[in-house]
Amino acid sequence: MHTTGQPYKKHKGIEGTFDAIVIGSGMGGMTAATLLAKDGKAVLLLEQNSVVGGLTQSYSRKGYKWNTGLHYIGDVANPKTMTYKLFHHVTDGQVDWAPLPSIYNKMVIGERVFDIPAGREAQVGALKSWFPDEADAIDRYMELVYQASRASTPYFAQKALPQAMINENMDALSAPFHALSDRTTLEVLSELTDDKLLIAVLCANWGDYSSPPHRSAFAMHCMLNRHYMNGGSFPVGGASVLADAMMPIVENNGGQVLHSAEVEEILIENGRAVGVRLAGGETVKAPIIISNAGVQNTFARLMSSEHSEACGMSDNLKTVDDTYALVGINLGLNKPAAELGIEPANYWAHPGTNFEASLAAHAQDFSAPFPWTFITFPSAKDPDWEKAYPGKSTVEMYAYTHFEHFQKWRDTRWMKRGEDYLAMKSEIKTRLLAELDRFVPKARAAIEVAEVSTPLSYETFVKRERGGFMGIESTPARFRKSWLRAETPIKGLYLTGQDVTTDGIIGALMGGVISASAVLGRNLVAEIRAQTPG
Repeated sequence: MHTTGQPYKKHKGIEGTFDAIVIGSGMGGMTAATLLAKDGKAVLLLEQNSVVGGLTQSYSRKGYKWNTGLHYIGDVANPKTMTYKLFHHVTDGQVDWAPLPSIYNKMVIGERVFDIPAGREAQVGALKSWFPDEADAIDRYMELVYQASRASTPYFAQKALPQAMINENMDALSAPFHALSDRTTLEVLSELTDDKLLIAVLCANWGDYSSPPHRSAFAMHCMLNRHYMNGGSFPVGGASVLADAMMPIVENNGGQVLHSAEVEEILIENGRAVGVRLAGGETVKAPIIISNAGVQNTFARLMSSEHSEACGMSDNLKTVDDTYALVGINLGLNKPAAELGIEPANYWAHPGTNFEASLAAHAQDFSAPFPWTFITFPSAKDPDWEKAYPGKSTVEMYAYTHFEHFQKWRDTRWMKRGEDYLAMKSEIKTRLLAELDRFVPKARAAIEVAEVSTPLSYETFVKRERGGFMGIESTPARFRKSWLRAETPIKGLYLTGQDVTTDGIIGALMGGVISASAVLGRNLVAEIRAQTPG
């Protein structure tokens, strides 16, 4: 069963007292708020947008519905997995998951398509059938994927501990993980094989974890691929069912969930966070403040430079980098998916094997091919879609880009950016539809609605500076920063979400669990692991 109501409401004034305030309702904020509520805490969750859910939200227009950031999740098809248990716990079991077919990703390198099947043995078999001379490299690669996954457990567990405790124990807890995170994905894979096509296939979905092979930490690549090793699933009813299930838990335990409630400043007194001031001037106090706004927004936008500098975070922020920006298009089609030849599998399409060269070319010239294009079909994944939208289907497409190509319109307002901006969006539409034609040629004639997004869309609606789609880049340097943790140098202020752990929905979920663990002084991961769902 999944819920469909949205009890949360628009901010029109705040009454009552709260044990904690959570800034931002993305997956990390919702998770932290829900876990504290389950512990009996009255939580105030404040969302600046008009919709709760961050990049797990959905939106409807002209008889169609699209998702913004959740397109598939791994490791939830089996109730024994930790990922399933975490989602089950924070949603009170109110979200159902629909498994994708065995072929869940299609890696496209140039004109060649590689169908990726679910299951370790099936993937190894497929890879060896395509690259028979690389059998040893493929076996070793799979060993490292699982090795990194095992090593990640103690590494992320330490992020819930106080900084003072970690200063002495960081190496002991993290050494096995750092052995795989200190090097880039390309460095490690290039030692296993010199087959550039094999490397490209293995890394084709790097958009799932924010950084290309020559920049990403190999451990991040391994964790992501292990997460999807047994395939993908989609939440029945669409991404918004997560907020629909989680937010009543907060409100039923004495909390409030408010949208259109932008936090302008975190209030700090005598070195301690004591509350927040909203954009309209209203102030709310609480002994615990949890920020899901991202570490950069938290310390550069939501507090004075004086406080940020005094605690050392201003200097820390100079050492991290944003993730990539996107252009995209959401399509509403007036025919069902089956009639158009649409299947649930995602496409990750690249111009060729030299990812670095593609990135450099597009950075220099927007008209150069997009470094990658991601195509996903939510209506084909959701078994409830046909009941709600009979005879229709949807497509969501995204392509990597650079924010610099959109810098000239940054100071303009939504819907009032000018004719040249509209011309840019028209070009994006043309290019993305040409890509769609390669894989679903029947779709174009069925298009009834087409909405283009740019990095400015993400900057406007989810406050992502420079349109960054995820959090902090998952480079080797990132995983060496012990200050990227739930506890901050300011007492009473905690971080949650992707920046605490890793990029993506699962990273944000884990960031919320770690944040709540730090606040409560308990190992919630261990507690949830011991539970038996259902």
